[in-house]
Parts: sequence; C-alpha cells; structure tokens
Amino acid sequence: MGKSAGREMKLAELSELSGVPARTIRLYIANDLIPGPLRAGRKAAYGPEHLETLKTVKQLQKEGLTLGQIRQRLGRGKDEPVLPQPVGWWKYTLADDVVVSVRGDASPWRIRKISQALKAMQELLDSEAEGREEEVEP
Repeated sequence: MGKSAGREMKLAELSELSGVPARTIRLYIANDLIPGPLRAGRKAAYGPEHLETLKTVKQLQKEGLTLGQIRQRLGRGKDEPVLPQPVGWWKYTLADDVVVSVRGDASPWRIRKISQALKAMQELLDSEAEGREEEVEP
C-alpha cells in the first residue's frame, strides 16, 4: 500500500502525492469533480479516495476527456445535462446577401483551401456586381 493508504492528509500533501496543484484541487472540488474535504476549515483533511480520484482525473485528461466528461464518467453530477463542447465559427461576409460560416476548429489545410475558394467567390461576386452597375447606368 502507498504512503497515504488509510490516513488523512492535508491539502499540501495531497497536492504533492497527486502531482496536482492545490489551486487545481480546489477548482475540482468547486466543479464537483472530487468530493470536498473530510473536514472543512483550517483542519481540512483528505483521504485516500481523494488521491485515487485525482489520479483518475489526470488519466482521463490524458485521454482527452473534458472536465464535464470526466465528471460524468466518475458518476458525479448525474442530474446535469451533458452539453456539447462549444465550437467557434468564423463568419465571412462576401456581399450584403452572402455570408459563409466556417468552423473555427477546422484543420489548417482545410482552412487554406476554404480561404482560396472564398477569394475566388469574392472575385466572382465583385465582378458580377460591377457588371450590374454598368447595366443600370443610362
């Protein structure tokens, strides 16, 4: 058994053993990823279950899970609906009536291709607009 098995630890010791900064541990408690201390206040103490949960959280983060996904995986916050990760969008206004939206998390090579296509589309729209202006003039 490890050095912390079956005994209580202070926050600093839990932080040292888990490799997670104390500030992050507090954040995890506030976000219901790990349970609060066994005792609160100046004599706050943490048990082996806290250390094991922190190790699990670290492992799941290495696997690429978000904190919300980890909370759900750990069975905490079961009543909370799981929201999808937000995605940023880039909006290109090519004309008053033409707007193109592109996901901001697209790969760089795809963004280059989209940029080339948007430039070509912009040139086409600009040339069509100039042609119409010439038709309208008396």
